[in-house]
Amino acid sequence: MYLDYLWKTLTQLGNDRGRFKPLGLPILLAIVTLSTLSCTTSPPSPPSTQSPQSPVVNPTSPPIQDDRGSDSPDEKPPITSSVLPQTNAQGDYTGKSNHINWRVVDPDPKGLNCRMGAQTIEQVWNPSAGPLNIGSWPATGTLPPDSTFQAALSPGGFILTFDSNNQPWIFVESSSGPEQTNNCFIRANTNYIEPVTSTR
Repeated sequence: MYLDYLWKTLTQLGNDRGRFKPLGLPILLAIVTLSTLSCTTSPPSPPSTQSPQSPVVNPTSPPIQDDRGSDSPDEKPPITSSVLPQTNAQGDYTGKSNHINWRVVDPDPKGLNCRMGAQTIEQVWNPSAGPLNIGSWPATGTLPPDSTFQAALSPGGFILTFDSNNQPWIFVESSSGPEQTNNCFIRANTNYIEPVTSTR
C-alpha cells in the first residue's frame, strides 16, 4: 500500500526532473525503510488454546492431569485423530489421550468390574468434587473378557480421570457386552484393558 503510493509519487516526480533531483535521496530512503518493515513484520500469533492443569488430588504424588476443571467448550482440543495413551511402569495408562475405542483383556471369567458412586458424571468431573475414591465405589456392572467399549470424553476432551490415589480410570459410555454396561468407571491399566483402532 505504501510502496504503491511512493512509486506513484516517484513516477510523477520523475516526469518533472527539476523537482526530482533534490527529493531523490529522501524518497529512496523511505522506499527502502518501508520495504524492510513490510518484509519483517509478522502476523500476530493466535492465542494459546492449552487447557489449564487440574489440581493435584494427592500432594505426595507427581502432578497428574485429568482435566476435570476444563469445562469450557472452547478449551476442547480438536479431535481429528485419536492419541493413544502411554503407560507407566505399573501398566497404568497416563497422559492426555482422546482415544475412545477399547477392549477388555482381563481374563477373569466373571468380567471386569465397572464402578459408579452416587454422583452424576457431571458432578464427578466438576473440579470442586474433591478427592475421588473410585476404587471403593460399588460395581454397577461388568464387562466380559474380549468385549469392547467406548470411553466418554471429559469436559477437557480427554478420557482419563484420576482418583485420590492417582490411579487412572476411564468412564464407559457404551459397551458391546451382553449387559451393555455403561455410565461407570473401569481401571485404566494394561492388566485390564487395551486400546483398539476400531470396535469389532
